[in-house]
Amino acid sequence: MNIYFVFVADTLPLDFAGPLQAFLEARRLGVSFDIKYVSASDQLVCDGGLQLQNLAPLPEQLEADDIIVIPGCHHAFEAYSTESSLQTIQWLKNTITHQAILTICSGAVLVAKAGLLSHRTYTTHFHLIDKMRQAFPECVALENRIFVEDSNIISSAGISSGIDMAIYFISTRFGEHIGAQVAQEMLVYFRRTGQDPQLSSWLQYRNHMHRSIHKVQDAICSNVDRHYSLEQLATIASLSQRQLSRLFSLHLGITPREYLLHIKVGHAKQLLKHSNQSIEVVAQHCGYSSGRQFRRAFTQVTHLSPQQFRQQHAC
Repeated sequence: MNIYFVFVADTLPLDFAGPLQAFLEARRLGVSFDIKYVSASDQLVCDGGLQLQNLAPLPEQLEADDIIVIPGCHHAFEAYSTESSLQTIQWLKNTITHQAILTICSGAVLVAKAGLLSHRTYTTHFHLIDKMRQAFPECVALENRIFVEDSNIISSAGISSGIDMAIYFISTRFGEHIGAQVAQEMLVYFRRTGQDPQLSSWLQYRNHMHRSIHKVQDAICSNVDRHYSLEQLATIASLSQRQLSRLFSLHLGITPREYLLHIKVGHAKQLLKHSNQSIEVVAQHCGYSSGRQFRRAFTQVTHLSPQQFRQQHAC
């Protein structure tokens, strides 16, 4: 698997540096992929004067699981009219089939010029929304979003939102626990609107910087099939039970027990949606001693029985 960062002149540094750091953290956690920096030019100057040299050429072929990351540019419509950019647009037209494409900021303009956003929803920097609607009426722009996912294309609003998008992609492609660890390492505060793609259970309640709470959360997420008492969680955090409960309430707004239930039910949802395991087996994977106990806990949170949830989310 390759992750290709596609560059043209005047690329915005944070547009590629933020997502790049997220992928580097994922690789340090054991996810296997190569990162390649490609362009129609072997050297170019980014916005702000940063010079990039020895860039690899745009690949002639892509594997099905390759990932394309397209950062934005300053003065995008002008920047994407250069000979190098036109070659990149043609490459996208000729090469992309169903590979995942991640766009940051005005990178959506490049993808739209290649015809890959036709009849798709997307977002971009708010300064570009109106201009893109005029230039690409066949594409459906969504405002006030951090990022938008439509089939194989995820577009982000701009600049730092590329980090949010990259961690979301990492969690869905490589595992929720990987995404959560990357977010924690990068000290990312997750921003969402009510219409953004839903964050996984592992990523929710991580928008704090208290190390003892993260330590407890890491233990729970790494051992979903285990039942922890409040005393055991307090021991992990090296805190008293009262201190731990107070800190959870202060930083997460919920109790340790509620967080434990949140993770178990979140894991159960994934198993119910993506496996054919029986309810009893799902219960065991989530740390419940019986299917009856699991059903009661699951219904308490979702207001659906596990069977009803599976039927509603059947592929």
